[in-house]
Amino acid sequence: MPRKLIKNLVTLLVIIGLPVGLFAGAYGFVWWKVSTVADDFAKEIAPFAAMEYRDVHIDLGSSELGLKGITFRPTGMEGEIVVDAATLKAPSWGFLLDLESKLSKGELPESFNVDLKGINLNLQSGYMQDWGRMAEDMQRQVGAGQSYEVLACGNRDYFSVADLRNMGYSDIISDVAFQYSFDAIDRQLNFDMQSKAYSMADMSMSMSVAVASDNLNMQTMMFAQPQLKRVEMRFYDRGYNVRKNRFCAKEIKTEVDAYRERYKGLLEKRLKYEGWSIPTPLFDSFDLLNNPGASAYLRVDLPDGFGVQSMAMVQQPTDLINLLSPYVEFNGQPVQLDGLAWSEPDPEGERLLRELQETEADSDLVLGEESVIDEQQAESDVVPEFEKRSRSLARFKANGGKSFKSVEVPELSGHLGKPVVLYTYFGRKVEGRLVSVKNNIVTVEHRLVSGRGTATYPIAADKIQSVKLYY
Repeated sequence: MPRKLIKNLVTLLVIIGLPVGLFAGAYGFVWWKVSTVADDFAKEIAPFAAMEYRDVHIDLGSSELGLKGITFRPTGMEGEIVVDAATLKAPSWGFLLDLESKLSKGELPESFNVDLKGINLNLQSGYMQDWGRMAEDMQRQVGAGQSYEVLACGNRDYFSVADLRNMGYSDIISDVAFQYSFDAIDRQLNFDMQSKAYSMADMSMSMSVAVASDNLNMQTMMFAQPQLKRVEMRFYDRGYNVRKNRFCAKEIKTEVDAYRERYKGLLEKRLKYEGWSIPTPLFDSFDLLNNPGASAYLRVDLPDGFGVQSMAMVQQPTDLINLLSPYVEFNGQPVQLDGLAWSEPDPEGERLLRELQETEADSDLVLGEESVIDEQQAESDVVPEFEKRSRSLARFKANGGKSFKSVEVPELSGHLGKPVVLYTYFGRKVEGRLVSVKNNIVTVEHRLVSGRGTATYPIAADKIQSVKLYY
């Protein structure tokens, strides 16, 4: 009897212990594999940042793995970037364990999820200061000019890291999630992305792309003539607008309501300056996106698809709007895009000359008498086009044939003080008064759209694609 009992106990232990042992072995192998991949990745990025992690996360039941407590220390910079957790999820463990090999062959799983939780950027860290200076240098080089966001907010072209700190942000903490899935029957790829920046904003986007192949491989996908079928975007303000509005009101020494009115007026002027004609109800709804708690929603459905051939039909921004025919909501209310129009802004440079005349009416840059300026400003949309052209021709003759003419960059040094329009290889248009040309740097003085003075933009000569000079 004792022998039989012992035999039964051994059998029971084997029955229980075998799956437990297999599970423990599988878990240990997966843990080793994940840590090996993580360590290899840390070595690859070592020239740029030192990476460490606290623990490995594994969920065998959900085919999910990841790392916890990740830190990155950018090389040569002070401070660290913290990520609470990074998680990957695929349909099977086989794909996850052989992920590197499969991706190198261009093979993709039918679905894949990436989640990053608690990404923490310390605004007082050394790397944020360094990145901020790099951004400023890039802004100066490309001549990006003043962004919409900083209109009526003092003398700045964009919000710096210091500005964000003055708004009350010491860290930017965010979560990012990305998912994609492939429907082999409909031959459609579906992408979804969600981003949450705490005390700032929530954003999400989903997109469906139709392909001509049911084989999920990167190489075949590249030649499968993808067609956009659907786009959906959402935005929710979670505290950024109220901080920005208070900060800007303080900068210009006024109340928030007065700042918002000033911002609205300058925004309208800026949009007109860039060629947009926007119906008043639509513009008012758009401006309200700058209020606390604002939200926006956009959806585009394209049953016939939208691809490279469709883009050939787009000659200007409104063509794209007409082709996509989007459904739009601002603050939960549908808005109509009827009446929205765009035209090439200031093709003859006449607006630039008027601005220069306003700032230096007594200089040699003035085209003619004050009556000429008044005549230009008095022209309205009801004046026939041929009449406008006749007046422009008369002004051209009255000013000795002066106009904007294309010149080469080396010729600029002989025309200091003249109105100039530069086009960079980045697609940026910079217009203003030519200040200096030295050490391969062309400097242009540009009048701010806000009307609050001027700013100078140094641009590397080798970044200039073409130049038009008024003489």
